[in-house]
Amino acid sequence: MNDQVQQNPTILITGGTGLIGSAIIPSFIQQSFKIIVLTRSSQKITEKYAHQNVHAVSSFDEIAVDEHIDYVINLAGESIGGPRWTDARKEKLISSRVSTTEHLVNWLLKTKQQPKCIISGSAVGYYGIDPSLQWHTVCNENSPPQPIFLSEICQRWEQSIAPLKNENLNVKIIRLGVVFAKQSPALKQMLLPIKMNLVGNVGSGQQPLTWIHIDDVVAAVHFLLKDENQGGVYNLCAPDHETQADFVKVSQRVLGKTTFFPMPAAFFKVALGEQANLIINGQFVAPKNLLAAGYQFKHPNLESALEDLL
Repeated sequence: MNDQVQQNPTILITGGTGLIGSAIIPSFIQQSFKIIVLTRSSQKITEKYAHQNVHAVSSFDEIAVDEHIDYVINLAGESIGGPRWTDARKEKLISSRVSTTEHLVNWLLKTKQQPKCIISGSAVGYYGIDPSLQWHTVCNENSPPQPIFLSEICQRWEQSIAPLKNENLNVKIIRLGVVFAKQSPALKQMLLPIKMNLVGNVGSGQQPLTWIHIDDVVAAVHFLLKDENQGGVYNLCAPDHETQADFVKVSQRVLGKTTFFPMPAAFFKVALGEQANLIINGQFVAPKNLLAAGYQFKHPNLESALEDLL
């Protein structure tokens, strides 16, 4: 029995239908994992991975009581893009992360599971913005959060997994930058005005662009699951510090396009309110702990990433 567990480990994934989950699941199929996916779209998972060792459940109660979980990846949460951040929308964004995580924590504790490693999601929004619009600071995993919604949603998400740390379980939190992938809604939106030879720089163009290629997300997750370091926080973002203007310049070259008009920051402030900070502000962030652990990026800069994706 122990040999079987060792040869075919079981991984529990929440958020399996999202951009990252859709990329991670096939990577574990290739490594002969037994995969349990908690999702509201269980039929979608079942149809997509028919005849694979992938099992979809809509609640933790559907997992067999004698199921042994070797690894956990917790990614559940609605995209912070989309509709304007009304109070109701903010509460929904928080609940989609915190509620699922709390149910996960309660189930793991109730069933006395002892996974070898638990990876739980967060975002570089934890570090907030630079109100001075100077962006001289480069944040690392020890940098403080801020009392703004963008940061608070990450703080509450991370706090919801904390009870497992108190049980001495190996919990690793990943703070993700904007994920670039061929199917990434964020990347498509950023490229559309450039492809149409319209808008280039947004605001000053000097605001930080903190991103990561989907291949590095998948590879870093596998790296952290196997890494012997216990617990910790890891920024999952490219090591180069690039701006929105850098993105425009590289995209124009790769696509063979020329944009003519900047878009004033005031437009986004009026259209999106607080949510505009996703576009016109932010912080430079370094993957200090990931690099210190020995991870080597496949796509460390925009040129490499966009040439691969476009």
